[in-house]
Amino acid sequence: MVIVDNNILSSLAKIDRLDLLKKLFRNVKTVPAVINEFRDEAIIGYDFVENIEDVKTYSKRNKKWLLVVSLTTEENSQKEELANEEIGISHTDAECLSVALNRDEVLLTDDSRLGTVANQKGIDVYDLETFLLAIAKRGIISKPDEGKKIIEKIEEKDFYTFSEYFKESIYKEIV
Repeated sequence: MVIVDNNILSSLAKIDRLDLLKKLFRNVKTVPAVINEFRDEAIIGYDFVENIEDVKTYSKRNKKWLLVVSLTTEENSQKEELANEEIGISHTDAECLSVALNRDEVLLTDDSRLGTVANQKGIDVYDLETFLLAIAKRGIISKPDEGKKIIEKIEEKDFYTFSEYFKESIYKEIV
């Protein structure tokens, strides 16, 4: 149902709210390259990395829910082509894009270049703000204090800046 990139995973993991992904999307997937980025020595040991490790799985047969999907031969070839094209995306982004394209999945990313390329290729893209608005509209966060706390924590822990317009929009959605 959704392929999630590392920037969204890390934002939600830093505020201990990865559960929001599972509440909005029935099936949450990522690709091996995203998980490999969390194995970088510079971030190993941070709590948010452990939060991701706690929910990731390589098999649908256990209680963990962030499924790391293996690429098919076709997806792997397409990833290489996408990474070598002059479209300005990384190998990790090309892997996410290839899987989203071939499996007709929504792509959840805050990488504006990847989002633009994905949209051009017909993929539905949610960025962090779109994702937060969706959870508000669906009543997943239904208390104004909870919504405000999520926004404030992301700004504090992930150094994210939300516009006042966005904040007003999301607060209006939370009843």
